[in-house]
Amino acid sequence: MRHSIKNGLITRRSFLTRGVAAALSLALSSKLGLAATTSAKPKWVAANELTVTFTTALSGFGRVQRPYVAVWIEDALGNPIRTLGLWMLSPPRGIRYLEHLTRWYSEAVGTPSLVPTITSPTPIPGTYNVVWDGKNGKGSLVDQGDYYVCVESARQNGPYSLVREKVTLGEALFKQKLGADGELKDVTVEFRKHA
Repeated sequence: MRHSIKNGLITRRSFLTRGVAAALSLALSSKLGLAATTSAKPKWVAANELTVTFTTALSGFGRVQRPYVAVWIEDALGNPIRTLGLWMLSPPRGIRYLEHLTRWYSEAVGTPSLVPTITSPTPIPGTYNVVWDGKNGKGSLVDQGDYYVCVESARQNGPYSLVREKVTLGEALFKQKLGADGELKDVTVEFRKHA
């Protein structure tokens, strides 16, 4: 069979070839159209911030180690966006136990920008807050949409805790309780105008 029109008729092969070409063209134009709409998402409003508040409470009695704590943001697919706070013992001893923050650590190993240049010492029991200005690890404002707020704590020879909840960040300001786990209590967020 030939690939051309014979006596005004389309051969089977040319029909299939044209059909595949048309399908590929349609799929490609749809994909390009989807990419254009995806990149057109509105950006984070620079006047807003997300405050994450949580309480650490040590269980047990006697001399116990203070917890390591990491607070970070993930996108809707679970990819790390930015570390907001990391509390650990100072190096070199502190790095030895950093892997007890299993979720944060597994992401930080492959994403150097997730590791902040400044860390704080391990906290005593109490209530703390960290603030996200809507920027990723490269300093660019993120798109509005769904994100996961993650707060993780672990103690040497002690319990492990993780609170990970989805929030939708757009134009509307809100307060939301995210829950508790183990030694992490009263994890809440507030999406508000800069304080």
